[in-house]
Parts: sequence; structure tokens; C-alpha cells
Amino acid sequence: MNFQSLKWMIESIIVSYKCPECSSEVNETNIDIIWAAWSTINIDIECFNCGKHSMIKTEILSLELSNKWLNQENIEKIKKSLIALNANLISKQSIIKDDIIVNLNKDLKKEQFNVTDLFWDNN
Repeated sequence: MNFQSLKWMIESIIVSYKCPECSSEVNETNIDIIWAAWSTINIDIECFNCGKHSMIKTEILSLELSNKWLNQENIEKIKKSLIALNANLISKQSIIKDDIIVNLNKDLKKEQFNVTDLFWDNN
């Protein structure tokens, strides 16, 4: 994992994370990187308000999008997916379950995987 990816990931957590116990926000002083290797990082977040610890395991996935994928239709799909994901994270502070991550990992390793399979239709 390169530095820019790590920095983006931490900034993303700071913006979106709320303590599951008291809904307090987090800042960089509350985040401890426990372990990092390749594209995986384990983070411990301690709530400054109630003291609850949350362990987060996350991965960065690099996708090489060639110019054939960068057409207006796919850019709009990416935009809609990111807007929906952001709204979901902000409104629900949902937790992604391990089985979803495992299934996504399996799908990404499929030989016939297509990058458009990552998009969902929000209509």
C-alpha cells in the first residue's frame, strides 16, 4: 500500500466514522494503526468520549481502469454508486459484514470478472 492510499483511507475514516456507542466523531489522535501489510490495514479507534474501542480491518483494492471503461455511462454509474455509498455510510453508519467482504474477494478473483460488476443500479 502506498502512502497516498493510506492517507486517503485514514481521512475517509475521520470523515465518516462515528462511535457505535455514543455517536462521537473521531480525529487522527484517536486512530492507532495496529497492523498494515500489502493492501490490508487493521486500525483501533478509541472513542475520546466514552472510551469504547473499535477494531476496523480494511483493504485497498487497486483497479486499473483502461480508457475503454472511462465512457460517460460508466462515469455516471461510478458517480451514482459513490453518492449512494456515501449517503448509506452517513445515514446508517452501517457495518459491512465479513461474509460480504469474503464474497467480494471471491468475485474479484474470478477469471471472468468484469469491472462493471462492481456497479449497482440505484434506479
